[in-house]
Amino acid sequence: MTSSAVSNQTAPLSVAHVNDSLVVGGSEKLTATLCRQQRSRRHIVSVHCLFSIGPIGEQLQAEGFDVALHRSSSALGLMRNLYHAFKSARPDVVHCHNTTAAVIGALPARLAGVKTIVVTRHSLVKPPYELKSELRFAVASRFCDWIVGVCDSTRRNLLAAPLASREKIVHVYNGTPPANAEAAPKVKSGFTLLHVGRLVPEKDQATMLRAVAIARKTIPDLRLWMVGDGPLGPDLRALSESLGLANCVTFFGEQTDVSSFLVSADLFVMSSISEGLPISLLEAMSAGLPAVVTDVGGMGEIGHLSTGVMLTRPSDPQAMANALCQATIRSRAFPQIRQSASRCYEQNFTPEAMYESYMRLYTRCSSHS
Repeated sequence: MTSSAVSNQTAPLSVAHVNDSLVVGGSEKLTATLCRQQRSRRHIVSVHCLFSIGPIGEQLQAEGFDVALHRSSSALGLMRNLYHAFKSARPDVVHCHNTTAAVIGALPARLAGVKTIVVTRHSLVKPPYELKSELRFAVASRFCDWIVGVCDSTRRNLLAAPLASREKIVHVYNGTPPANAEAAPKVKSGFTLLHVGRLVPEKDQATMLRAVAIARKTIPDLRLWMVGDGPLGPDLRALSESLGLANCVTFFGEQTDVSSFLVSADLFVMSSISEGLPISLLEAMSAGLPAVVTDVGGMGEIGHLSTGVMLTRPSDPQAMANALCQATIRSRAFPQIRQSASRCYEQNFTPEAMYESYMRLYTRCSSHS
């Protein structure tokens, strides 16, 4: 029996997702994708935000989803609010996203009699561990039936974490809707790189900018589009200026839909020092966009799955610059490379594949003895 046949025979479930917020980010976009997949198959879906609703939450509300904000001045207040919400709605599944949501949401769900509790860790969780945070998560995870890492690297790191509930730990690859191939392309000149991500330390965009400055000595018409915003925005703009990149690097800020960038760029780039499985890379693959990314977390796994993704060392501008130069040399082979990227996406990272994997967890026996 195929997995789709299994899901078609599954009785509708009531699923409650718990998130810190639904701002624009990878885990938040994944939650929205999963909500839409579940509702399209007649499941009853709600989202419980702990601190703010955010733009993605507002979009879900506009689409008719029940999105609740449980703001409180204390963790106990949030737990009490969630307990009453779960006790009243009686969901079949509570799905927590990341550490805080699990710490706040897992125990109230169990006390309210929820049958299945799942937590997904969207980050890499690599050593050295933040001991206090991981110990809180370890306690919360005792009330969960499944602990999901978004790539095998995250799964392995979760297994090694302090007091891990190892028998509950699995991995489910992220899935994302494909880029809109009909989007109006952006006007560009030269060989154009695209980066999509929050401007935060973990993404290490400074290494990318330095790599571009080095590579431009060999590729004078190299351009970089940076899509995203975050606390490092002013510093990165200043660094771009100091490196003499003002005329070739464009900061576009936060964008709700990046399809027009994906269908226009020549190469996708990420220079992260820590990653789970970035949604932006999966979106690039869906558009058949070749990529140069650092060999960290799930990005390394994708690099071994697809010839469309080239890997380079993290925190090494020269190594990334060399990879960018090699990519331009390989540009004649881009039609085949694009096919490899698209095929890898279709085989591993669609919303449907992610939905099926989570439904199997939701409906499996929660006994791990």
